[in-house]
Amino acid sequence: MFTVTNKISRELVRGLLCCAFEGGSNYWYTELAPDNYPKGKTHKDYSKGGSMQGDNYWHWCQLLPTTGGSVKFVVIDHTEESNDSNGGAEMSLGEKEILRGLEVMVDKYPNHFGDAISGNDDATTGDVFLQCCVFGDVLYG
Repeated sequence: MFTVTNKISRELVRGLLCCAFEGGSNYWYTELAPDNYPKGKTHKDYSKGGSMQGDNYWHWCQLLPTTGGSVKFVVIDHTEESNDSNGGAEMSLGEKEILRGLEVMVDKYPNHFGDAISGNDDATTGDVFLQCCVFGDVLYG
């Protein structure tokens, strides 16, 4: 077996979060909100013109979990027939979950990971990534 290590840019992760939060995952989550800010930072720092914004604008939900903070959201309740134990659960997404998501995506969903690193990502790629981050697998879709 060979092990290959890749450096994944924060911009790539932010792009995947953009794909997920702006449409790819909207069918299974709701109530997206800031969870924790890094010490000394506030929502203003993540807004347009804020100290955490660089040359390219990123929405706070893409920027916050990639800079030491986290976002939270609620998994939408699904029908009883789905046997979904996550419905209604509040989930948190920060750097720890992002790392887990990347590792799971590489191991279980290499085609989607390949799409992400080749710039061929879309709403489905973002959805798979977000589910890998918070569930450790793809449960919806």
